[in-house]
Amino acid sequence: MQQPTCSSLRVRSTSEAHVIFHAVSLNLLPIVSRRLDTEERRHIHSGCVYVWEERGSNAEATGLGIERWTDSIRWGPSRVKDEFLFYHEREPEPSELELAASDSDGTASPGVYSRGLYRENLIKQTYSVFVDTRRGRRKWHLIAYFTQNSLQYLRTIHDIPSLANLHVPPGKYKSARSAKGRPRDSIYDPFQVNPWTGVSPHNPYSPVMHSITTPLLHSPSLTMMSKQEFSHNGPRSPRLRASPEKVLAPLAYLENIPPPRRHPMDEEALMSFSGA
Repeated sequence: MQQPTCSSLRVRSTSEAHVIFHAVSLNLLPIVSRRLDTEERRHIHSGCVYVWEERGSNAEATGLGIERWTDSIRWGPSRVKDEFLFYHEREPEPSELELAASDSDGTASPGVYSRGLYRENLIKQTYSVFVDTRRGRRKWHLIAYFTQNSLQYLRTIHDIPSLANLHVPPGKYKSARSAKGRPRDSIYDPFQVNPWTGVSPHNPYSPVMHSITTPLLHSPSLTMMSKQEFSHNGPRSPRLRASPEKVLAPLAYLENIPPPRRHPMDEEALMSFSGA
């Protein structure tokens, strides 16, 4: 079975990613030579780091490289931090959970059965560089998986002597994102708070968001509900922004409120039409 390039490791910066790339180029660490099969995908867990080469134009002749990375995990939209992209694993659909729960022989898909039911959702960290090799310029990718609650237990390159003492030639690995001129995001910090759940890795049971808002509709008939009432009657969505005070009633509640009476002059005008 194909093994990760590194295990039980976290990547804190692009310089640490360059050390891993350089260790691969020196054959100190293995490169992933093909797409992961079903069994290998099942073994993806926090601390797994994979380095792979993107398939080039002459791949048919050489048979080297991978066209794209697949892991059978459902991911949310990407978030940017420096040169890294981060993806948070999506919650499984209710139908998928029912399928996994009713599957007695354990053949449900890896993204549902072995992940969605029994462990904290993963975060995927990606970084891409251009590197000059004996076969010409190639594009290498680093994929690291972790969970926020396991970060404190993962090693860094400084805990591995063969990596801690490795010297990386300056400029050898050039960020592929920088080459595209895309802006950096220095605000998002995936190692602190999960923006999808509002959970801090230091206190996973204390969300930073305390209430939810609905769009403001200007109507005299609208009434405000307390957060407790809305929590009981309305939907919960961690992706909506927090409100420091109260929130509007859910749409289902508002639809049952009778419309406000018209102005007496409007009522009189309508009566005149019906009389005619």
